[in-house]
Amino acid sequence: MRKDLSILVVLALGLVSGLGCGGSESGGGLCQQVGNAACAKACSCREGPTCAISEGGFTIDFDSESDCNLFFVTVGCAKGDKAAYNDAAACLPLVKAATCTGTGTEAALSYPADDVCMPPPSAN
Repeated sequence: MRKDLSILVVLALGLVSGLGCGGSESGGGLCQQVGNAACAKACSCREGPTCAISEGGFTIDFDSESDCNLFFVTVGCAKGDKAAYNDAAACLPLVKAATCTGTGTEAALSYPADDVCMPPPSAN
């Protein structure tokens, strides 16, 4: 279960401890690219302005793409690529290839469950 929840836990912890901390990367880092790609795809999956990402049986809903980016890019990447992903470079093509599940306003991006897209154990 730790693997299923690990990305959510790291991002939630980042929200508590890292919001507004900036980060060592500017807008073009791999972490930001993964987050931007995930959010863009999650929002294109769903009808209307909302977005959703599912992983391991859990779904996170966002009111807008900017809310998704706040969570996955601003907060999730506050401590850089190595704190957010085991291998952000290997994760990026997996996120870009990820598919949508469901339809209409119930659709969500099925986030890759591959280890490269998970945070390293030391990030928890």
